[in-house]
Amino acid sequence: MAWTRPSRRCARGLHVCQIGAFGFNVLSTDTAKQARQQAILAAAIPLAAATGCPYIVICGGNYHPSGFGAGDARNFTDAALDEIAAGLAPLLALAEQHGVRLSIEPYLKTAICSAERFVALWERVRSPALCANLDVTSLYDYADLWNPAATIRRTCAGLAGHYGLVHIKEIALAEGFHIHAGLAPLGNGPTDWAEVLRLAAPHVPADSWIILEHVATPEEARASAALLHAAAEQAGVALI
Repeated sequence: MAWTRPSRRCARGLHVCQIGAFGFNVLSTDTAKQARQQAILAAAIPLAAATGCPYIVICGGNYHPSGFGAGDARNFTDAALDEIAAGLAPLLALAEQHGVRLSIEPYLKTAICSAERFVALWERVRSPALCANLDVTSLYDYADLWNPAATIRRTCAGLAGHYGLVHIKEIALAEGFHIHAGLAPLGNGPTDWAEVLRLAAPHVPADSWIILEHVATPEEARASAALLHAAAEQAGVALI
């Protein structure tokens, strides 16, 4: 699903909606692995525009080498933002040359764990090549798993002007002695998707995509897509 139709498609009618470079993690302590990932990313940047999709998605930064799987207390410091800014600088300069955008995937365990943290990083680099995915559920804490309305509003407003792609997935609580939360089909969690789409729509770039993620079965995909289209109609947002 997309907000608008992109300019290029392959012979079979398929489109590139994002280029994933999730393994690139500028803060990783596995320096050898990250050197390889950086080389791959640097080689991909000049090629990205030819796909018709300018967005390359990267990890926001995590000292833990897992990227998204675990965390590290150092992620949440100002020093982490300084290190990310320095590490991204040459790649952003290259991206600017080729009309490509590096889109950070904000996530609760990484250094970019809120809209405010992304803006603080952007202020350090001030590059038009740096943007962020809008993925509200990746920023849910425990209270949000009961009522995420405030985080949805804060995230959609806080990232306004910096959107790249829009990622859609649901996170919900499961039973357990302590906090257990994980992926769930759309409609099985607390997110008001009509509100997300209504708040996001004025700020989404013309070449952006809505990407429905982590779908387990074709049946779930059809049900989630139908729910998302119904939410868009409720919000007064046109999807293709």
